[in-house]
Amino acid sequence: MSTDDLLTKFDEMVKRFREEFNEIIEGERAKMKAEVEAYNAEKQKMKPFEVSDDDIIDLNVGGQKLTTTRSTLCQVEGSLLASMFSGRWEDGLKRDKDGAIFFDFDPQYFVIILAYLRARKIATPENPVPAPKVPEEQAKHFNDLVQYLGLNEEIVPKAEISPSEKFNLHGAGVALQEGGKVGCHNVSNASYDYVLGENVYQHGIVNLKLKLESLKNNQWMFIGILKGDDIPVSPTNNNSRGWSGSYGWVLGSNGGRVWENGSPTIDNTLKQLSKQGDTVELVLDCDAGKLSLHLPTGHQFHIVIPKSKSWRLNVTFFRENDKIRIVDG
Repeated sequence: MSTDDLLTKFDEMVKRFREEFNEIIEGERAKMKAEVEAYNAEKQKMKPFEVSDDDIIDLNVGGQKLTTTRSTLCQVEGSLLASMFSGRWEDGLKRDKDGAIFFDFDPQYFVIILAYLRARKIATPENPVPAPKVPEEQAKHFNDLVQYLGLNEEIVPKAEISPSEKFNLHGAGVALQEGGKVGCHNVSNASYDYVLGENVYQHGIVNLKLKLESLKNNQWMFIGILKGDDIPVSPTNNNSRGWSGSYGWVLGSNGGRVWENGSPTIDNTLKQLSKQGDTVELVLDCDAGKLSLHLPTGHQFHIVIPKSKSWRLNVTFFRENDKIRIVDG
């Protein structure tokens, strides 16, 4: 074979190789282009909608039409409702023929939940939204829906405890009367002294009612709680409001103090709100870490307390012959 024939054959081989190589490259390019387009389409599909807290949301709950705002449905972070209406998954939610988002829930329970969420938007620490109340025979179905929606820790009513309480530990200047139901500052001069409740509380909501049976000149008395493991074995002073782990309020015209972990801050709104003969209410929410004071005037005060602790009733007297009564029920 001549040199020219060899060069011609070589050129044909190179040409064929280039054609085959170009076919492979074009095939791979087309495959990659298709994959990129599919990826971009999926990315676009998953891109959140442009949403606003003020968006109006139409719902069809078991056949009952409801209307609310996106912010109402999304306010409990981590809940199923917040995820559904974040804008990410809304395109995939089931809708009825009118375009309303359809929930196959019992509307009577969802209406209660929606009412709670609406009230929660305008609640304040001083006026928190009360837990929803449903008839006892409906509680299981209601709680099942709340749990499904991821709102269990937020709105399931906790059992309230109205304990049979009495005083037991106390300073030398305090006398117990009527089987421990009454603590009396049995001294003839002004001095601090304490009396503590017998029960220790760790879980649930505890409701304690206390009557200011005697309050000299309506001047001064501390009521609150004390961490169960912070009771001094031999107190260096009888001023239990100032002990570590003490939380509560000084009532009366000379009060106006909030005590948190044994340290005071001024709250003059407390002054003049309580007087001899008043029955005040302490609400201890052990699990939520909250202590509340409810006065007959309608005023409410709240303190954040440590969670997962044990607590007992704590009263500090100052004026002579002041007396406090535990009211059962």
